[in-house]
Amino acid sequence: MIQKNTYEQEIESDVVVVGYGGAGAAAAITAHDDGATVVLLEKMRAPGGNTRLSEISFFTPPQDMAQEAIEHIESLCFGATEREVIQAYVEESLTNKAWLEGLGGKVEPTNLGQMRYPYVSGPAWPNISGAKAMTNSRVTSGDVPYGRRLWTLLSSNVKRRGIRVMTSTPAKELVTGDKGEVIGVVAEQGKKRILFRSKRGVVLSSGGFANNEDLKKLFLPYRPIYSLGSPGNTGDGIIMAQKVGALLWHMPVIKAWFTMKPPGFKYPFCTSFCSPKYVYVNKDGRRFTNETGWEIHSLYWALCYYSPKRSGYPRLPIYGICDKETLRSGPLGMRGNGINGGYPWSEDNSAEIAKGWIIEGETIRELAKKINVDETILEETVTQYNGYCKVGVDPDFGRSRETLQPIVVAPCYAIELWPSMTNTMGGPRHDNKARVLNNEGQPIPRLYSAGELGSLWGFLYCGGGNGGEMLASGRIAGRSAAAEKPWC
Repeated sequence: MIQKNTYEQEIESDVVVVGYGGAGAAAAITAHDDGATVVLLEKMRAPGGNTRLSEISFFTPPQDMAQEAIEHIESLCFGATEREVIQAYVEESLTNKAWLEGLGGKVEPTNLGQMRYPYVSGPAWPNISGAKAMTNSRVTSGDVPYGRRLWTLLSSNVKRRGIRVMTSTPAKELVTGDKGEVIGVVAEQGKKRILFRSKRGVVLSSGGFANNEDLKKLFLPYRPIYSLGSPGNTGDGIIMAQKVGALLWHMPVIKAWFTMKPPGFKYPFCTSFCSPKYVYVNKDGRRFTNETGWEIHSLYWALCYYSPKRSGYPRLPIYGICDKETLRSGPLGMRGNGINGGYPWSEDNSAEIAKGWIIEGETIRELAKKINVDETILEETVTQYNGYCKVGVDPDFGRSRETLQPIVVAPCYAIELWPSMTNTMGGPRHDNKARVLNNEGQPIPRLYSAGELGSLWGFLYCGGGNGGEMLASGRIAGRSAAAEKPWC
């Protein structure tokens, strides 16, 4: 209910969008272009959210393979997402490329396998029917890292349209009318409380909860797991939606990969190898997976194994073991990714070796001693792996012949790695029109969600999926909200 005389300021628009990242930008642009007046609220001083911090490939299915894509994603969700929601996502994603080109961007296909290891070439889950339909693209225009190219394109279009943006203005609660419909948002700017009246609808696009430790403890069965994403992703939209009766879904589902967390840094560094001359070992010094056979965002499945017998996570931390040639091939740190993406990682990793972030040993046994791993086991592990490289067959984990390259050039190195989230998937459940649903499965009138806040990904994840969803769900939510009849 709107409480009279309790706000220092009142602002009215057709649509209020809460959260100015990629999904919020897509929602605002679409609602504006459909004739609605829009206000964008952002809690952080600088907008962009995870879009500004990531590589951002986005799902662009082939025009003649929509049904295959729907079936594939439905299989990945393991029954946790309705087919109608998946169908709406896929059909809207068919226009991702054309929509971005209409905004002035240059869009080209992406192959994650052309980048770094352990990216896989081709579909992330090739053994699941419909995998060939999961193709991605990215914005290539601009001279900044890829995620920032997409963000620059979106934010410049928001600015060009004159859409009102209010940063450092965190939303605090949703305002409802007599029948439970959402008619506004209360936000704060400094010490000032502002009522934003939404005549048509509210779109929640405020991201996930990767930086909310309480919610992580409640919903994520992984310990520890760090965050690479925006510090603003603290679950605000989840809490606000719950207060007006929203049903949650997909809360344990995340997207994560390997990172290094050196002393003195609050957030970890994205890491990956520029050469396949490496192995991953657990804290016992043994390999435990095909190091190059995973879609990188889902590699945490191999890490976060909990052993009841050992009452812990026996694979954490893991160590990436490599040789001198591997480090010469390029920086382990992924520039432009994550909170620390602006750090000037040295091209040959020498600065990070000098800082002690990467451990050096003249022999594998010396290296094992420095990282407190059994010397004999680690030596046997690397010797066995090198033997597999000679014959071109990995009988333990099925690593491909082309990636079986030996670790032989001294000195050798170890990098301690932990799983870190780029984002969570859980949040308010929504339907195929992006309407947030209550506990009875009915839409909460005039309330919509977009992006990773209540993402459709219900179990397994496919690279480019969040990027595609950010664009598609943002447009669906913006279009749906703008189509509402004004209540005042």
